[in-house]
Amino acid sequence: MSEVRTGGLLSCLLVTGLVAAGLALTGCGAEGGGKQPVQSAIPRVPNPKDVTAVADRPCALLPPPQAAGFGLDRPPRQISGRLGTADCEWRSSRMDVWVYLSLATDRLTLEEVSTRRESLPYFELTEIGGHPAIASRTDAKLPACDIDIKTAERQSVTVSYDSTAFNNDLAQGCVVARQVAAAVLRNLPPRT
Repeated sequence: MSEVRTGGLLSCLLVTGLVAAGLALTGCGAEGGGKQPVQSAIPRVPNPKDVTAVADRPCALLPPPQAAGFGLDRPPRQISGRLGTADCEWRSSRMDVWVYLSLATDRLTLEEVSTRRESLPYFELTEIGGHPAIASRTDAKLPACDIDIKTAERQSVTVSYDSTAFNNDLAQGCVVARQVAAAVLRNLPPRT
């Protein structure tokens, strides 16, 4: 594989299309501004997890004892997801902590997020529990953080986290979001 560095969104979209086909490495970040370019394609998952096994019951992925550990003391609420699966939402009784979980059973979520990289105030290609992941924020003034985890080929989990406790420490939102995402990932069954 060769490294490809681009600055334009159109180039990024074209390169990302190649990434989806497994043909190139992306570099869709703008130089400077504190953003680091994505230097490698979204890797394959060595130990896949099965999102389809829990697509109809996503609230099971963060059981009450684990949810309480993150300050989420209200019962979860299952919601019809826009991707055809069920989603789940947790809140604290003080309404200061919120988690939203979305599952994708046939989508290249991380590759899609990578194409929007230049428009995001925070973007980091990372790893959660041995799985490729992207941490991102869509608003530079809020601690809300999205963690997209590739659980298997064309399967993913997205954990969105927000807490008013981090309004003065925006980066901490992604720190806790990673912890929530790691807990969710541990509760996913292996793909057989």
